[in-house]
Amino acid sequence: MALRRGPTPWKVSLWARRGEAVGPASRALPGCLVTNDLREALEGAGTVVLCTSPGAIEASGPLLADILPAETVVTDAGSVKVRIVAGLEKSLGGRFIGAHPMAGSEQSGISAARADLFDGAPCILTPTSASCPEALARTRQLWSEAGCRLHEISPAEHDRTVARLSHLPHAAAAALVHAATCAGSESAWLAGSGYRDSTRIAGGPESLWAEILMDNRDAILPAIADMQSALEDLKSAISAGRREDVEGFLATARRLRSPEMSSQQ
Repeated sequence: MALRRGPTPWKVSLWARRGEAVGPASRALPGCLVTNDLREALEGAGTVVLCTSPGAIEASGPLLADILPAETVVTDAGSVKVRIVAGLEKSLGGRFIGAHPMAGSEQSGISAARADLFDGAPCILTPTSASCPEALARTRQLWSEAGCRLHEISPAEHDRTVARLSHLPHAAAAALVHAATCAGSESAWLAGSGYRDSTRIAGGPESLWAEILMDNRDAILPAIADMQSALEDLKSAISAGRREDVEGFLATARRLRSPEMSSQQ
């Protein structure tokens, strides 16, 4: 949707894993080829974007190498990069450029798609010393024309960074739901916007998020430990009746929270 709205719309073909998804996707993307035949979807492709789960992206290299012409560029939208980049570069060489658009919601499926999803959103590219300059240029063009703001870091730095900015918030939201309902969920209907906003992302697909958390466990475990430590500090201050420390804890969080992020709310 994003790539087809500009002055020079991209020609887009979509591969759907499940046959029953072809009809809804075709209706949502009129004029696009939608098929569950992978070879048909890839025929003539200049750029391929992999939007499956991280494990499926990582495993797709040998098949894509067998199907795609040597000049076809491949990028992805996976949430974990070290394993994906290593696996895809092994099969596809420097024409694979890892990417992670930091956009989306707890919703899934073609019915949740919208053309402005990527507008102004960061997209992290993870080129390496093996990356082909032409492939990197075409990948930059694709994500820029989708509406993203581009940032380039290494795959390892990506995984460390998103562990705290993306994966930890999801784990925290899920933990908050457990903590809030551990005495029973009968009163959940009383929840206001604070609870709804704080737990929204816990509504994401559990199979995908379990895979992400396990794939990035080396980075997410220290992040969870830091959150546990922060909660212990707050718990200790409340338990001891140290109001000034409680206010200091909350004030520091408010100050550290990005003003730029606040303006996007």
